[in-house]
Amino acid sequence: MKKLVLGCLLCVMSFSAAALEMAGAKLEDKVQVGNAPLVLSGAGLRQRFIIKVYVAGLYLGEKKHGAEAVLSDTGAKRLALHIRTGSVSPDHFLGGIRKGIEKNESEQTVATLRERMNAFDKLFEPVKTVSEGDVMRFDWQPGSGTHVSVNNKEIGIIPGEDFYRALLKVWIGDKPVDEDLKKGLLGG
Repeated sequence: MKKLVLGCLLCVMSFSAAALEMAGAKLEDKVQVGNAPLVLSGAGLRQRFIIKVYVAGLYLGEKKHGAEAVLSDTGAKRLALHIRTGSVSPDHFLGGIRKGIEKNESEQTVATLRERMNAFDKLFEPVKTVSEGDVMRFDWQPGSGTHVSVNNKEIGIIPGEDFYRALLKVWIGDKPVDEDLKKGLLGG
C-alpha cells in the first residue's frame, strides 16, 4: 500500500512540473510574468502539411475560453512558441506575424501599428536562426509593454496594449493563422 501511495505521489509531482507535453514541447502549467502568476489557459500545435512548426501556449491570470474574453483582459499574459522544426530564419515567423496582423486589423489600425511592427522586426535582427527546441515568448506586462524573448533572453520591449492585442489576433483573431491552433489556445 505504501508503494502505491508513493507511486501516486510521484506521478502527481512529475505532472505538476509540466502541465502538458505536446509534440515534444513541455509547457509549464504555471508561469510568472512580472509580478503576475499566470496559468496555462490553452495550447495547440501549428502544423503545415506534415511538418510540426511550433507548439503555442497561452498563459493568463485565469483560464478563459473566448477570444473576446482574452483580448479584453488587461492583465499580464504570455504567448509562448516552442519551435518544433529545424533551423529557420526568424524572418519566416516575422512575415507570418505581419500578415496575421494585417488580416485581422483595419488598414487604419495597421497604419497606427506600422512603426511598432517595424521595431518588432528589428528586435530579431541579432537572432540569426530559430531551431527545434527554441522558445519565443511574447509577454504583456501592463504599464510596460510587450516583452519579447528568445530562449529566456529578453531582446526588447514594444509599447502599447494595442500592439499586444494585434499580436494575439494572429493566433486567436477572426482570421487566425490556424483554426485548430486557435481552438487549442482557447482551451477547446
